[in-house]
Amino acid sequence: MTLAAVAPSGHALRYAEVERAGRRQTLRRLGTCDFDFAVDEAILGLAGPSHLETVTRALREVFRGAPVRSLLMPVHPPALPGFFTPLPETLGAPQRYEQLRQEAALLADVSTTQPVRIRAVPVRTETLEVEGRAEPYRWHHVLHVPEPVHARLTLLARALGAGTYDLVDSTQAAAAVVAALDAQRPPEATPGRDVALALGAYPGHVELAVVRDGQWVHGHHGASGAPEDAAYFAAAFLERLGLAPAEVGRFFLYGEDADPGRYDLLAELLDAPPVLLDPLAVYGRTPPGATPAVLAAYVPCVGAALR
Repeated sequence: MTLAAVAPSGHALRYAEVERAGRRQTLRRLGTCDFDFAVDEAILGLAGPSHLETVTRALREVFRGAPVRSLLMPVHPPALPGFFTPLPETLGAPQRYEQLRQEAALLADVSTTQPVRIRAVPVRTETLEVEGRAEPYRWHHVLHVPEPVHARLTLLARALGAGTYDLVDSTQAAAAVVAALDAQRPPEATPGRDVALALGAYPGHVELAVVRDGQWVHGHHGASGAPEDAAYFAAAFLERLGLAPAEVGRFFLYGEDADPGRYDLLAELLDAPPVLLDPLAVYGRTPPGATPAVLAAYVPCVGAALR
């Protein structure tokens, strides 16, 4: 099966072609298309010109001759309304979907009587105390997909000959890269420090992904600001998850503005040096001369195919 992962951000559209056979993946193609308009707004925005024909022509040229089966698109948290929510494990599938749909409608300010399209994925199970009883709950991550966005993605998928499309939260994609690299590492004795934090740095926002034992735990985002703001934001995020900074054994950076020098304070807080995340190391084929900062920008794109 051939996957086309396409990551829009600003005026750049990064892409990866991945061939999947069972659990084995092979990276076939990687690159960037540049546009003179905001391509993320063109695909995921709700107003203004979509420039969809221009994007379609570019993707057809990129994946010409590739038997694409599915289009994957990582989405940065500010782009579409998204949230995490826990639901009882005992809830049946129809009731679970309806509950998530209603929550998405409330968040997106859409009437529950109207069609509400969502993309929901289970994340992790946690025992929560409810009315004095400990019950297993499954956390889900939910994206609300407005109808104009669904229509554009459907057209793009069809243009590539793909039968389906899927949206992937970019923090989940980053977590998938971290987990894949963890799977390649020899076991290390780091008791109490089994958590990894990946920070995505972008012109308008920063995003955080927490990975524990190879699993995506949570993702969050906030406005870009001073380096001290990122340290405060990360500390508050970890506290919200019930994690201490001392539990974080690895600190990764990715994104378009991934500059390790900006995050010295956060590295000091975590007692872990910042490492630029290289998604191509998963495939063992980092190109000669490729700078770590450039590769770090491809993390959401490659990670979408890994998760």
